[in-house]
Amino acid sequence: MQSPNLNPVDPLIPFRDALPMIGARLTKGYAEVAAGRLTIVRNGRRTFIRASEVERYIRSLEASSKQEAA
Repeated sequence: MQSPNLNPVDPLIPFRDALPMIGARLTKGYAEVAAGRLTIVRNGRRTFIRASEVERYIRSLEASSKQEAA
């Protein structure tokens, strides 16, 4: 039985593994982080991105594409 106070875990994806999911290479990925359009999570020397952040970023790209087309 699951406790009602626990939230489902938002998995962390290694940053380099997430880049192909968002259609970016390393330089573009870090540029998006520097611009504040992509949020990363650090654990020591390792860099991750939350699965929900990948989804949010892709949705933001879709939204901006629709605005440009209009």
